[in-house]
Amino acid sequence: MKPIIFNTDAWAEVYAAIRKNKLRTMLTMIGVAWGMFLFVALLGASRGVQNGFDKLFGNAATNSLFVWMNQTAVPFEGYQRGRMLELKIEDLEALRQNFPEIRKIAPRSMEPNVVIQYAGKPNNYSVVGDYPEQNEMFPKPIIKGRFINQDDIKYKRKVCVIGKDNQTEVFGQNVDPIGKMIQLGDGMYTVIGVYGQSAISFGRSTDIQIPFTTFQQVYNRQGVVGFAIINAYDNVDIVKFEQRVKDFLKKRKTVSPDDSQAIGGFNLGENLNKMFSFMKGLQLLAIIVGALTLFSGVIAIASILLITVSERTKEFGIRRALGAVPSQIRSQILLESIVLTTIAGLSGIVGATFVLYVINTFVLSGNENSFPFINASVDVTTLGVSLLIMVIMAMAAGLIPAQRAIAIKPIDALRDE
Repeated sequence: MKPIIFNTDAWAEVYAAIRKNKLRTMLTMIGVAWGMFLFVALLGASRGVQNGFDKLFGNAATNSLFVWMNQTAVPFEGYQRGRMLELKIEDLEALRQNFPEIRKIAPRSMEPNVVIQYAGKPNNYSVVGDYPEQNEMFPKPIIKGRFINQDDIKYKRKVCVIGKDNQTEVFGQNVDPIGKMIQLGDGMYTVIGVYGQSAISFGRSTDIQIPFTTFQQVYNRQGVVGFAIINAYDNVDIVKFEQRVKDFLKKRKTVSPDDSQAIGGFNLGENLNKMFSFMKGLQLLAIIVGALTLFSGVIAIASILLITVSERTKEFGIRRALGAVPSQIRSQILLESIVLTTIAGLSGIVGATFVLYVINTFVLSGNENSFPFINASVDVTTLGVSLLIMVIMAMAAGLIPAQRAIAIKPIDALRDE
């Protein structure tokens, strides 16, 4: 006897059963297709967001924290509360020497509302002093020229890197600023680079960056730092590391251990870890919601097959009376279940894939940095396994109506009207 999958009569019966109840069958298949659509779309979208954040933060030193000084809030060892602390270069050197977990450390200072002039046209921007390490930890896209380097730091060169918005506002659209001289406050500086906006940016996109040593000299900061970016190695527990750093600075600055205000900080690593955990939870939620929706679709398949069996009681009785064995009846019901589920599942996959393609195309036409969503997709293996599991579930659900069909006695079926 031929396997049922190669039996043309069995396929003809499947077609006839589907054709006989078009609306009911179509509605059931829509339910299954919708379940697969949700599963693929939600999983693909969550992976698109994950890919987006991976790209945005892939080159950034995410296991980092920011540290600055505030006023003390607790009297300590003869010092009154309200003492204003200062973070200095020697403090950062002490941190580097006492914490081998530090991979990079970069100070930063800012002077707001500096008058910038080019060709007699004044503008007001903030000027910041930076080290090359700052752009190594959180790279800005350099559109033209270069960023500050170690020679600029060593020789205290009067050079600057401007933002793309600065270029438009100061020089206009058709002027190449590289090599041009602009006046920052009372000094003349050479433009060496133009940067664009990055995923993790500090300050505004119009900040003008100059070498940190030049900044210290021009603005007479005497080694005082605005804040420091401290990047630890990836295997370092950034939360415990932050506490140790603050404790070290409190001791160095003669601050009460109980003073929670004196040393300010922002733990970038901790916050990003929370965000990445949220993304993993989002993917898990997408899988759970999609799986439950698929399960409800499979239940719908079982329900329609139960109705079909009830309507075909007389037919099954005649077939049993003519010599059909139970396995043939069971195989026929299961084949119908597999066909309905496979067609509906593939329809859901195609629909979800098309929607994800449209979304990807739309995102690519815009700015990925403004909406981190890249390559929203589900791999073929996941799709295949999902479809296979759904078919197996449909077969298991189809066993109930199949067993009911073969349990019908031929004499009882022939009496049924």
